[in-house]
Amino acid sequence: MSSTLPLYPTDDGWPYPDAMQPTVDVADTAPDLDALEMLGPHCYDALTVQERDALFAHFGLGGRDPTPMKQLAPMLGCTRAEAAALIGSAVDKVRLFVQDPAL
Repeated sequence: MSSTLPLYPTDDGWPYPDAMQPTVDVADTAPDLDALEMLGPHCYDALTVQERDALFAHFGLGGRDPTPMKQLAPMLGCTRAEAAALIGSAVDKVRLFVQDPAL
């Protein structure tokens, strides 16, 4: 009977068995910027002003230049973690609207 866990340093995934799992490509989880540009204005209605500002500034939507997180956080008056959370929340709300506009 063979073990599926890596037992020796020469085995793939040693010392972390979860390292053998396939990695998620960031491109698969990142929002499609072209799609965000083509969405109608009503898809952003559920966003707070701060979420909308963070989303549009970070991804360069609405004719803006993309703003790196390092510059975005002070512009919004928050930490980088808070700015990232705002962007994540905004993207989630837009995804929900695209999946079911009636919500």
